[in-house]
Amino acid sequence: MFRAEESSRGSFLQQTKAAREERAHEKDREAAVTVIQAYVRGWLARIRFTKKILEEFDINFPDDCTKLDANIELQPALHIYRVTSRFLIIYKRERDQERIEKLCRYLVQTLQSESPKFSYVGVTLNKDHYISWISQMKTILNHCLIGLDSLKPEISSDHTSILLRLYTLVSFTSPASWAILKVEGMEKLRTGMSQLCANVMGHLVNNGFYAIMQTLLVKGLGRAEVSSISVALSAAVTLTLRPLISSQMSDKLVSLFLINIFSVPALVYHLNMLCPECISSFITHNLFSRSLELLNSEQNLRIVFNALEGSYALCLLANLIQLANIEREDVLKDSYFPSFTFVVTKMLEACQQYVVAKQSNITHWHPILGWFAQTVDSPLQEAIPYVTSQLACLWTGRIVLQLIGLPLTELVGKESPPQMEQQSTSISTNIFRRAFLEARTNRNNSNKNYRKLGSPECTKIALICSMYQTALHTLTQMKQDILTGLCYQDKILYHMWLFLGTLGPHCGLKAFLDHLAANTKCTAPEFQMLILFSDCMTHYVTILDDMEMYEQQEPFKLSDFVTMSFFLNQFLYKAVLNNLFDVKTVSNNPLFTSLHTLLMAIYRRDCRRPFCPDGHWLAKLRGTSLWFLG
Repeated sequence: MFRAEESSRGSFLQQTKAAREERAHEKDREAAVTVIQAYVRGWLARIRFTKKILEEFDINFPDDCTKLDANIELQPALHIYRVTSRFLIIYKRERDQERIEKLCRYLVQTLQSESPKFSYVGVTLNKDHYISWISQMKTILNHCLIGLDSLKPEISSDHTSILLRLYTLVSFTSPASWAILKVEGMEKLRTGMSQLCANVMGHLVNNGFYAIMQTLLVKGLGRAEVSSISVALSAAVTLTLRPLISSQMSDKLVSLFLINIFSVPALVYHLNMLCPECISSFITHNLFSRSLELLNSEQNLRIVFNALEGSYALCLLANLIQLANIEREDVLKDSYFPSFTFVVTKMLEACQQYVVAKQSNITHWHPILGWFAQTVDSPLQEAIPYVTSQLACLWTGRIVLQLIGLPLTELVGKESPPQMEQQSTSISTNIFRRAFLEARTNRNNSNKNYRKLGSPECTKIALICSMYQTALHTLTQMKQDILTGLCYQDKILYHMWLFLGTLGPHCGLKAFLDHLAANTKCTAPEFQMLILFSDCMTHYVTILDDMEMYEQQEPFKLSDFVTMSFFLNQFLYKAVLNNLFDVKTVSNNPLFTSLHTLLMAIYRRDCRRPFCPDGHWLAKLRGTSLWFLG
């Protein structure tokens, strides 16, 4: 009996539990149905809401709004403002690219109206909508800007879209084209409108403006044919300059401009060919001087280079070099030294860290730098010929004349070539005659005022030569072009020879030996000057034919080669004799290698057709005649 009672109780409890669970499940189902219905109804409501707004937009902005030459009938600006505000609520980039272009085209068209009722700028005259209008324009222009990122200039339809979007950005970031400001009494608003435009431009800069413009410019200029993009190029560069101008060339924006815009391959080259008015803007706003001022700080230079690394840092350097070649002469005189020299040298040294001596699994071939520790992307490959011509301005354009040609001419304009005292190796030479000649030479040397190593003039020439020597080591595939440019550029090489003659007897032989004793690593700028001169002279002597060398003798005379070889022979011999070069690594020493190579080049010419006096190649020291060549 008790078991039957317990079984009945258990059955009752189970039924009660099941009923309770069923009620709970039913409640959950009802809640789920409510949520699903809410989502579906909300989704349907949003679809209807979106559809209604899009239909309203399409009615107010017909299809012909996308045509650049369309004659659009203007509607009240306040009405368009409200329609646009609703449209921006439901805007989607993937769906509404065509609509945003319709809107851009219409808004630009309204700027030609002088009526505040129809000009879209007229909305700002209503104090109830002024703040919201600014916010709306920032949103519209931001959508317009972001859309540029995915467009390709080589596609005709995309090129049209690029022009429209750039035109819109240009029009609404400067009040210069606003017809409403030409109305009597409205001119006083120009200053306020300019500040408004600067505010809008600042918003775009904070939202990736420069990065997007860099992408667009690289796509446009990183190809073989760029002649069809002159209008877009001019508009893009004009836009990128506006933040700099409104901020009065602040460090932050100049740095952004250099990293994103001036690093675009061959930008200045194409601007000079297609859009000279942009170059005029650079010159007017002193962009070159301001860029050098910023980059003269090692910290700023390091930041810029680390952001760009090798290939695009080289493009930045190429653009700066060509801009220097175009700049006004009065600006260049103040900028060439030390600012320009320092920046070019440091950037070349920074690029040099990516240059390797030979091919490996991690290197790539660079047409300018040789084997390179970074990849070279496709747009850069297409622009390499233009970048090469830009870099060549450093040693073929007026830069080299202003930078080193004129200073050398001023220093050695009235100097005569260095002379070597008459010597004879004959044992029978009269000892009194020899003593007389040596005394006369010493007296002449003491009467002449020589420049000292370390003097301002010498340091300036040495640092400039060091820059060109760095270029030779970095731009490995342009080495022959650099040497040829320096050798045949308005007697620069000959004036360097005359300058060496002003450093002391025998071209400053003792001064250089003393300097080498203090700087055994040969890193001083004065040694870079010697290396550059030797490399250039070796190149010059190698390509000089017999008629030019022995008969014409212009500008170098045979006596110059005699004096030059004497200096080289004595310097190398005494440096080795006094252990100023490490014998174990002397073959890898750039100073020894360059000077010895030049010495051997002159010696081979003398062996083929003698022009040096007897015994010239014997290095005399303490009564002993030794020959250092070999």
